[in-house]
Amino acid sequence: MSIARKFVLSVVVALASFAAGANNEGIRLPDIGDSSGAVITQADEEAYGQALMREFRRLAHIIDDPLIEDYIDHLGYSLVSFSDEPEREFHFFVVDDNNVNAFAAPGGYIGMHTGLMLKADNESEVAAVMAHEVAHVTQRHLARAVESAQKMSLPMTLLMLGALLASGGDGDAIQTAVIGGQALMAQMQINFTRSNEYEADRLGIHTLSKAGYDPAGMASFFGKMQRLSRGAGVEVPEFLRTHPVETSRIAEAKDRAESMPVIDRDRRDPSYFLLIRERTRVLTADRPEDLLRYYVDNGVDEIHEAYGLALAQLELGDAVAAAETINPYLESGSSSIPIELLKAELAHGFDGSRKSFEALSDRYPANRPISLRYAELLLEEAEDKAARKAERLLRPLLTRYPEDAKLHLVYSQAADRSGMPIRASEAYAQHVYLQGRVYDAVAQLRKVLELPGLDYYARARVEARLKELEPVLAEIERENGWDPSEGRRNGRRRVGASTRVTLQ
Repeated sequence: MSIARKFVLSVVVALASFAAGANNEGIRLPDIGDSSGAVITQADEEAYGQALMREFRRLAHIIDDPLIEDYIDHLGYSLVSFSDEPEREFHFFVVDDNNVNAFAAPGGYIGMHTGLMLKADNESEVAAVMAHEVAHVTQRHLARAVESAQKMSLPMTLLMLGALLASGGDGDAIQTAVIGGQALMAQMQINFTRSNEYEADRLGIHTLSKAGYDPAGMASFFGKMQRLSRGAGVEVPEFLRTHPVETSRIAEAKDRAESMPVIDRDRRDPSYFLLIRERTRVLTADRPEDLLRYYVDNGVDEIHEAYGLALAQLELGDAVAAAETINPYLESGSSSIPIELLKAELAHGFDGSRKSFEALSDRYPANRPISLRYAELLLEEAEDKAARKAERLLRPLLTRYPEDAKLHLVYSQAADRSGMPIRASEAYAQHVYLQGRVYDAVAQLRKVLELPGLDYYARARVEARLKELEPVLAEIERENGWDPSEGRRNGRRRVGASTRVTLQ
């Protein structure tokens, strides 16, 4: 990971610590309208959260696999529905980072590191960490921290992010930013108190129980992190740096869990998590070939292990080996979306046919992972008829998944080949916006207004979206001193800028 990417991640993690760090010993379960709202409103939090997400996406630091995204989103909202604010909007995402950690950013943005997902033994451990972060958001710990620590505000942190990104890779500037980030984190750790962490633990355990997960998952994961720290020497796991765990905290979490019933609810099969964990392991591996040795050394005795090995073999282009690995585990009739997709990929690898994906699409209409992969295969065909089918498959998903950058990119390609330049350009504008390229998104939409054949409804859509994005662009330019006509700051090329593309 580059120094810049490490710094951006360290700042966001510092924000999570900061959110838990206000000296609020006497405050319990505040109303949403407490005095912290005068310092940072929910609208401000949402704007800051969106800004942080743009920086993450600009650095390609977010996992964009639809299966993993759907899983983490489903898990998150299964907890939110039993939280203190079940109607609140959250944004769950997975950060491609091997550190074992998680964080709650402003505006209900909750990030789970891939390292944490790989270290967890079961779904309840991941759910416990997520429930803890959800509690930080519902209790507005971030806003309360800002209120009690006026000297370090969130906008200042975002300005530091902007300074780093605008450095254009300048070594001295990056080094200065990293040093500043370390100082920032040190100060936040000084401000750290136990009250908000214990509060998030208590609320998180209640949420786990009500949602039907094992409430012991929190104590189990805390204990695992503590054991890791004993053998880590000076390298303490990042989770413990941002969520300090003491023996008393583990004991309290365990005692509280034992006093609560586990409610049996109709949730996703817990084994589904194991499939997603192995998918995460394979898709984030630097060298898929190393995974072959990993699975051999650790044994392949269960279907999730066979699934991981088969995925690794397929990544290396060996469909025959992948089929030999997974087929013995399919005789039991065990099936799920990840397994069905793997079977379809194997069938496609053997004969190049799309029939397996067509059948899956018919069985699971409007399923994002299946529809997206099927559309990609349709676009490989030369016939425009296939492109039109891909466009019809994906259009219903756009409003359901407005933050899926890959979905909007593939749809823009399908719409372009289907003779729909306006729809194609709108989707491409959303794609580049989600990548953090706000200037390119605005320029693309302005170009759409010049396209021939723009009807009243399309013009209204584009103008409404421009009305949303232009203030964001103006704020970015104002804070960073960028010249929109040159895309430069202090003589350097603006980071994230690229040649604008118009699909016509």
